[in-house]
Amino acid sequence: MSPSTSKAARTGRTGRFRNHARKVAWHRMTPDKAFWLLAAFVVLVFLMGGGSRYDIDSVGPLRALSAIFLAIGVYYQTDQSFRAVRMPVALILVLGLWMVVQMVPLPPSIWTSLHGRETIAQAGALIGLQDIWRPITFSPLRTANSLASLVVPLAGLMLVALLDENGWRRTRMIIIVAGLASALLGIAQLTLRGSPGLYLYEITNSTNAVGLFSNRNHNALFLNIALLVWIFQDHRPQSFWAPASLLKVAGQLILLLAILINGSRFGFALLAVVGLIFAVRSVLAARADTTGSRAGRGRKRRIIAAVIAAIAATGLIVFFAALDQIPALSRLFEQDVAQDLRARSFPEVVQMAIGHFPFGVGFGAFELAYRNIEPDALLDRAYLNQAHNDWLQIVVTGGLPGVLIVFLGLFLVLKRVWTIWRSRRDSTADLSMPVLGFLMLFVFGLHSVVDYPLRVPSLMVVATIALGMLFSPLGSVRKV
Repeated sequence: MSPSTSKAARTGRTGRFRNHARKVAWHRMTPDKAFWLLAAFVVLVFLMGGGSRYDIDSVGPLRALSAIFLAIGVYYQTDQSFRAVRMPVALILVLGLWMVVQMVPLPPSIWTSLHGRETIAQAGALIGLQDIWRPITFSPLRTANSLASLVVPLAGLMLVALLDENGWRRTRMIIIVAGLASALLGIAQLTLRGSPGLYLYEITNSTNAVGLFSNRNHNALFLNIALLVWIFQDHRPQSFWAPASLLKVAGQLILLLAILINGSRFGFALLAVVGLIFAVRSVLAARADTTGSRAGRGRKRRIIAAVIAAIAATGLIVFFAALDQIPALSRLFEQDVAQDLRARSFPEVVQMAIGHFPFGVGFGAFELAYRNIEPDALLDRAYLNQAHNDWLQIVVTGGLPGVLIVFLGLFLVLKRVWTIWRSRRDSTADLSMPVLGFLMLFVFGLHSVVDYPLRVPSLMVVATIALGMLFSPLGSVRKV
């Protein structure tokens, strides 16, 4: 018996069977399948979930399909994979539970004692409906809609939990590609005005570059986040004139151009924040290359690339400003912000938050509750459907439980940041991924002061990716 025959006899299999055994069954989850599953989900959400309104036609199908992705993510979840996202998932479930409580009918004696229900109670008494049970929320349907919207971030968290090291690196490219797609579509919307099919939503900023969104502010936020992700994507020393470097700079300039022509004032302000992060990132990367001739060359390349990119970006901004082609800049100086409806309604929204504390008016019911106290002086063709300050609107709609959930979330984020800070001297830990996740969430938090980005499904998914990055195990992601 030959040695090869003896080996086959001992193993009980031939070479053909050994190769077959290495193949993974089609129904088994692999890192590659996990990435493509997340990629398919992100593409789906960006094509169907770029608006925050409850009456968008694509919202229902999107949530049904998201539920399927959620079921797949739950099915393949393990104790180890779920550990990184268990706290964000728990907070979303607690938030959903409070929404359910807000929809539970209360006895008339309890319901009428709640603030702001007097007018409704009087109207009910006039038509003989004074003894019916009503819930905390001003609109059970709108609160149920808010509850259903949670399926998108839950599905996102379940899918990002399945990613491995390579999958996380590729996931950042998804955000970059989506950002370029939104930027190019926004540029086309302005340069090809009147062409059919360029705007994805019926109710939209039809004279602005909204890209894949229905709102220019949300598009500006996402473009800034895509630019931020690209800053962290690759810091390997290489010549500025290398094809990869030139493509990177060209893509970043496209994102920059799309932000400049977008028309969002706060999006333009966020660009300064991203620019500051880029400067700090470049300085820290250059300081890290301090030993050896090769490191010295890498340091010089980083500095040259950063300077050239900064000059190109500054030149582009100055050029468009000189031509008066930066809508956000024009709106910033030509329009009195104090006369803006959002600014003038701010005191009323604060009074709503105080008056309806601690139970709130119900998630999703802000617009209906605001109509009860809207002053005559603010009545106009334009109306306020959101507070345009999500930090404040959480207090208005969620009351004390909503505030506690937000504070608990902030505590977990800050606790994680503290862990990252203590690990900064560990040479084996790669902190670029969690740092990027935190910075993305920080940008979301800044934008939420003047808007409501986390009510948009596609931005919800981006936020869940940021959470996954922040809570990813330290040192488990390769430096790129």
